[in-house]
Parts: sequence; structure tokens; C-alpha cells
Amino acid sequence: MKQMNSATRGFLTIGTLYSYLYCMLASSVIVKLPILGGSMYLISYIAVMLINWRFSRQTGVISRPLRRLATALLCVLFVALLALITIFPIQLESGDFWRLAAIVLCVVLRPGLTRYILERALIQGRKTMRILLRIVGIQALFLPLLLTMLLLSPLDTATVWALVGGFAVSGILESFPLERLRPQRTVLTAEEQQEIRALHSVHAYAMFQAVMLIIVAALQVTQVMSYTYIAVTADALIVCMGIALLCTYAASALANALLRRGPASKSDPNFLMVAGLAVWMYGLILFIRALDDTTSVSAYVSLGLCTMGATACVRVLVSMEEDMRRVAAFGIGHPPSPAVEVAQLARIEFAALLGQMVALLGLTLIVAFTANDFPGSWDDVFRAFSPLLTLPALLLVAAAILFALLFPLTQQHMEKLKKYTDLRRDGISNAPLHDQLEAVVVRRSLKHYGIKVVFLILRPLYYHRIRGKENLKLDADIPCVFVCNHGEIYGPVVTNLYVPYSFRPWVTYEMLDRKVVADRTMNGTFQHVKGKRRRVLNFLMETIAAPVLVWIMKSVDAIPVYHDQPRKLMQTFRETIAAMEAGDNILLFPENADTTENHRYAREGVSEFFTGFAMIGQLYHNKTGKSPLFIPLYANKRNRTLTFGVPTRYNAEINANEEKERLCAYLRREMLKIAGMQEDAPENADS
Repeated sequence: MKQMNSATRGFLTIGTLYSYLYCMLASSVIVKLPILGGSMYLISYIAVMLINWRFSRQTGVISRPLRRLATALLCVLFVALLALITIFPIQLESGDFWRLAAIVLCVVLRPGLTRYILERALIQGRKTMRILLRIVGIQALFLPLLLTMLLLSPLDTATVWALVGGFAVSGILESFPLERLRPQRTVLTAEEQQEIRALHSVHAYAMFQAVMLIIVAALQVTQVMSYTYIAVTADALIVCMGIALLCTYAASALANALLRRGPASKSDPNFLMVAGLAVWMYGLILFIRALDDTTSVSAYVSLGLCTMGATACVRVLVSMEEDMRRVAAFGIGHPPSPAVEVAQLARIEFAALLGQMVALLGLTLIVAFTANDFPGSWDDVFRAFSPLLTLPALLLVAAAILFALLFPLTQQHMEKLKKYTDLRRDGISNAPLHDQLEAVVVRRSLKHYGIKVVFLILRPLYYHRIRGKENLKLDADIPCVFVCNHGEIYGPVVTNLYVPYSFRPWVTYEMLDRKVVADRTMNGTFQHVKGKRRRVLNFLMETIAAPVLVWIMKSVDAIPVYHDQPRKLMQTFRETIAAMEAGDNILLFPENADTTENHRYAREGVSEFFTGFAMIGQLYHNKTGKSPLFIPLYANKRNRTLTFGVPTRYNAEINANEEKERLCAYLRREMLKIAGMQEDAPENADS
């Protein structure tokens, strides 16, 4: 996992960026075709990486389908190279084409040789001065060859020296991002290969891998698109580099600053990833629209948005590194070996190559469409054929959004996984927590992002102020029970929208059965509707409303309550205690509507309570030896407030029946006090 950050940014280093732009500008000077130079650079760059990938035996750590795809990529690469070699020497003066090919070859081979020599020097512990001398030696090896070749060309002297100077500067820039790398072992034992295959069956880990690899591929296509546009619209090399650095690094710095500060730093990482991908996609869409503008300001702004979104995604991926180690350890039963990192690095490099190949295909098609009629303005050409690069980037980002939305783990799951890891380290077992984590980490499960969309739509309609948070001092190791008034449907809605703590709600079991929901609604709320209108309403209820309500209940992970079935009611308490052992808070609505004259929940104030819910305190204490906190909560529709009262803790030293009565009386009295209907001071409170 540690290599992920450098691998995803490998194509964004100053040296690589400069080299790509340099080849495009050299091509513009020599043959008046900037995109041809970019295509040649990508072909050579990918070929060198594939050869290195093959000879380093990294193909052994990826699956057979991916190896077949790598073979297909080699075939596409060969076809693209063959097209360039056969078409353009005919269209151009042969000497110009091969001169450009030699420049591109020098640009591509030099960083590979530089990296090899520097890695050896770093491993051997060479001093900085000796390393710098070796860099100068590598430059001295290529510069005379390039200078001689250019001086023999028909180019003027000023252009020759400009190309040589740009080549030298790019060589220096390539040397700075090289890292101190350790020798990488790529030959895996049978046990290590079995471990890697076992991780594929861990659903959460496999989904994270899919998101990461798609983002890496999308990053390559987006950057090639961005820098190609910069190269064909800017007038000089310095201008190109200045714009590229501004779009890439200024936008990256801004994104990092936003993620480090404010609410974003405490948000769900997966939500931040989706937000980053959305900004990225918006930048791509804005870029397509900006190409119709004669000015370049809008296009550069859109490229900056793409960089901000991509930076946010990469930062989130890196921040989730430790969580994914825990996911892997939970899935296979032990901490992952170094072989897992080796396999992941190989997949990341493969995804980068795939993205570069997609970009290369787009560039090749652009060149092929203009091979017989070289245009006077490559700015216009790029605007006309930009979909060949933009649409693949859009599709990849859209795919990344889809996989990110399907990623099953939330921030709450990550915290529970850390808690479980700490318990295991201390030799403590927690079966309910293990079972809950296994359901989302190992098994194929999907996170319901749709319910978050529903909540985002409803929040403005039910805007509420939160009051009384100063009354709460929650214990991280002991979950609490929120007790709220029902207020017809109002209480359940606003608590799910505005309670700033995670919880699992109690709901009557009928709300999890489509047929029962439809029947009770038609015979209750709509009992006065008759005739044809009733038949239409019944159809809509059974086909749309009831399924949606059941889906909402399941999405919020509701616990069914069987009020009229004593045997099944124990199932409710067993599931509740197991959820609390796993670290979940509980939200319930204990009012008994049958105690009112119209058999409806009180719209103001609080109806009488069912008292059975108070058994949660006794059962949880018997199971864990800990006393949970009961927190009164009142939803006021008139004032649009959601108020936390003074909590009370279950007291195991009192007789169970007496404590049950005390809890119910205290909670109802406190809720009525908040409602302004009773002024008695709370008794026996323990905050």
C-alpha cells in the first residue's frame, strides 16, 4: 500500500510532464505536428515500462485475465507504432520524421538509465556529490549525440540550442523526484500466491482495489488530455510549463489544504472520494464546454478542477491505507505479508499503463484523422477531436464513482474495525462485533447511498436546530439508548435526519413487510377513501410507496420490534444487545398510542410509554457488566427543534422492576419538561 501514492503520481512528476511537453513542442518545431511527438513519446514510454515490467517478472503477481490484457496492449502498441512508421515517413520528409524519432527515443531512454544508476548509487550509499556527478555524466552521454544530430538538420542555430537546452533542463528535472527505492522481490511462493487469491474473496478489499485501479487509469488519461491541450494552445515552452505547474500543483495544494482543515477532515473518507470524483467529472464536462470558447481561461479553470478532484481522490486512497491493512487482516485472519504490497504495486503500474494506452489510442486517432491534411492550427484540431481523449476520461471517472458508491464500508465500520483489531491484540473476543464486520467486510454487501440522497433531499424540508448537546457526555466504550417522542411520523423522520450520532432504530416489524405496510396504511390513513380512487391508491401503495418504505427501513439497518408477539419480542432484545456489543447506539420511540382517545400518537407532548424497552439496561448489564446511558430526546414540530435532555444511567443496584419504572418515569418527565408541559426537576439523573 505504501507505493500507491508514488505510483499514482508517477506520471505527474515535473520531469515526466516536461518530457511529454518537450516532445510535443519539438515535434511542432521539426514537423509542425505537435500531437505526433506526444504520440511517439507515449508509445516509447509505454514500451519501455512494459519491457521493464516483463523482465522484472512482475507479470507473475497478477491474474491471468490481466496478463492477457497486457498481451493485447502490446499488440495495440505494435499496431500504433507500425502506423506511425509507415504513414508519416511518406507524408513527411523522411529525415524530419526520423530526427524527431531519435529525439523522442533519447528523452525516453535517458530517465530509465538515470533511475537505474541513481538507484544503484543510493543502495550503495554514495554521497550526494557523486550522485550529482553521475547525473551530469548521463547528460553528457546524450547531449553530444542530440547536438550533433540537430546541427546536421536544416533547423536554424537558435532553434537547435533551444531544443538542446530544453533537453538538458528536462534531464535535471527528472532527477529530483527519484526516491530511495529498495530492491523489490517479485517471485512469490505458493503460500503467498494463495494469500493474494484469498484477498480477492474479501469483498470490501476487492472493491477498494477496483476503485483505486480505475482512478489510476483515469488519472493518466486526464493528464494526457490536459497537457496536450496546454501544448497545442501555449506559444512557448516556458509558458507551457508555467501553466502546467499552475494547473497541477496549485490546484493540488488547494485541494490538500481543504482536506486538511474544516469539516472535510472529519468526514467519511469514502464520501470525500465520491465528492472528489464528482468535482473531477464536473471539470471534464466544463472542459468540453470550454473548448467552444475562443479564450483559454475557462479551459484552464476546468483543468484545475480536474486536478483538485484527482488530488482529493489520491489523498483519500492514501489515508485509507491503514484501514485497508485492517480489512485484509480481518479477511484472511492474519496481517498481510509483503507479497500483497508487491502484487498491488504491479496492479497499479498495470492500471497506469492501461490509462496511458487509452490516451495513446486517442492521440493516434487524432493524428490519423489529420494525416492527409495537416492543419494550420492544432488548437482547432484539438477542439474538434477532443472527445477522443475526454470521453474515455469521463467514462473511467463515472465507473470510479459507481464503484465508490458501492464500496460497503463507512467511517463507522472503519472505527469498529480498529476497535476489533485493538481487542484482538489485547486477547479479547467480541463475537457480535466480528459477525457484524464479517457481514460488510467479507461478504458481498452494498452500502445504501440512495438513503443518503433521500436524506439530503428531506433535510431542507425538515430543518431543525439541535439543542442540549451540552448535556451529553458519551462514553466511547458504552453505547447509549436515545428515547424520543413519536409525534406521528414526525419524530422518526427528524431524528434520522438530524441526530448527530450514529444509531440503529427500533421499528415495528410491520414496516419491514410490504404487504402489511400497504394494508395498514390503506385501512388506517386512507380508510375513508372509497371507489375507484381507493383502487388506484391501493395500486400505488403496493407497487411504489410500500417498497420504498421497506427499503428505507432496511437501509437504516432498523431492528424489528414485535409488540404483540412475546416470543419474537425476545429476538428484538437479542438483536439489540448484540448491536450494542458491536458498538451501536439505539434509537427507539416507546409511546403507546392506544392510551390516547383517538389511538394516535400525541402531536404535542408525550403519550404514555410501553415500559418493556427498559429491559435493554438490565440485559446489557447482565451480558457485559456495563450500564448503558438512556438519553431523552424531544422533537418539537412547532419550534423546529430537536432537544437532548439530561441523560440517566441504568442502575443495576436497584431492583430490576423498580429500575424499569424509574427509567420510564424519568425519561417521560424529562421529555415533557423539554416540551414545556411539566416543570418538575429531573430526579436520579446521572449525566
